[in-house]
Amino acid sequence: MIAMYEIKGVSATPGGRRTVRFHDHGYAVTPDRRAGAVAETFLGEGAGCVTALVLLALIGVYSLLRKTDGPQAALTVCIVLFLVALCYGALIALVQWAGGVVADVLIVVLAVLTLPGLLFPGYRRALRRRLGGAGPEAGRGWVPATALSGVWYQADPRGGDVVTVRLADGSVTAYAAPPDRARDLYARFDALLRGAPQRHPAQPQPWQGY
Repeated sequence: MIAMYEIKGVSATPGGRRTVRFHDHGYAVTPDRRAGAVAETFLGEGAGCVTALVLLALIGVYSLLRKTDGPQAALTVCIVLFLVALCYGALIALVQWAGGVVADVLIVVLAVLTLPGLLFPGYRRALRRRLGGAGPEAGRGWVPATALSGVWYQADPRGGDVVTVRLADGSVTAYAAPPDRARDLYARFDALLRGAPQRHPAQPQPWQGY
C-alpha cells in the first residue's frame, strides 16, 4: 500500500486551483473539483457528524421542554426539526453507501461491455487505473520525486505564503496553499526532494511571471 497525503484548495501559478496528492516517491497535481468539494461539504462525513449532533441536541431540548411544560408550539417545532434532520441524515448515509456501490457496479459493467477492448494495451492500462491496479504514477499530473530540483518557502509580496517548486526541466511553479496548510505543503515537497538524488540547481526566479 502506497501512502498518500492530499492537500486541496492549492492555487498554482501557472495552473489555477489544484489538489496536490503526495506519495512516497512523487506527487500528482490535478484540477480541484469545486462540485466535488460542495458535495463533500453537504453530503460528506462531516455533514453526517453535524447532523447527528443536531439530532442529539433536539432530543435534549424536547426532553427539557416536556419536563418544564413548555409551550406546545415549541414542542411541535422540535419534532418537525428532528424529522427533517433525521431525513437529512438518512440521505447522507444513503449517498455514502450508494456512492461506493454504484461506482463499483458501473466499472464492472463497463469492463464487461467493452471486453474486446482488452486486446489493446492502452485500454488495459486505462482500465487498471480505474480499478486501482496501476500505481499513482500512471494517473494524471504525476511528477516523480526525482524530477524535483529545488523547493523554496517564501512570502508572496502580495500577501500570504507561497511554496515555489523547480523541476529538473527548468519549469517553476508557485503554489499558494490555505494559510494553515502552507508549511505542511512545503514540508511534503521538501521531504520528496530530500529523498530523491541530490542536485545543485541554480537559484530560481520564483516570482517571474507570478
